[in-house]
Amino acid sequence: MAKQFTRREQVRQETIEEILSIAREEMQENGVAALSLGVIAKRLGMRTPSLYTYFDSKNAIYDELFRRGFVEFGQWMDERPHQDGTLQQNLQSAMSTYMRFAQENQDLYQLMFQRPVPGFVPSEESMAVSLARLDSVRGQFTRLLEREEITLKIPYEEARDLIIAFQHGLTELHLANSPELPVGQGRFGKLIPQAVQIILDAWKK
Repeated sequence: MAKQFTRREQVRQETIEEILSIAREEMQENGVAALSLGVIAKRLGMRTPSLYTYFDSKNAIYDELFRRGFVEFGQWMDERPHQDGTLQQNLQSAMSTYMRFAQENQDLYQLMFQRPVPGFVPSEESMAVSLARLDSVRGQFTRLLEREEITLKIPYEEARDLIIAFQHGLTELHLANSPELPVGQGRFGKLIPQAVQIILDAWKK
């Protein structure tokens, strides 16, 4: 049964959502590290100290966005195509989904996968959400290897890190060079199939 909010609780939650929405708009416009509580407060028509009623610091806003970002990213990955396909299809799908998520959510992507804010460290709760996503990927990867009876010629951790390095590197280069082009196009956006083949060749005995 869904929790019933009082009017006061509802207004508070609506204000929290508005704060986070404005924060994302400002991050997208001016850069993740340039987020200003004063600007958020001004846009809300309140004094800056009033924001502390909802978030006790700017890092608390970053932390909530970091956590929500991984929840949303997890949904993208859970809904991506070819999850019942071959290992090659799965890797291409995962890399493409990662790149699309980054392209459509550059503010969250930077906060989640880069270190754009000096001094910001995600809370234990938020880190737990991100690590749960990594565990989910690890489990799926292991099942695919077992299903296709693939024996790795390098340690599992190195195989996993190759995926991370290729998908992150291609995504960074695509965003830097052809951010307006969809995944699958552009100098680096079209290289996912080739990257996956290189990885598979490096893995298999």
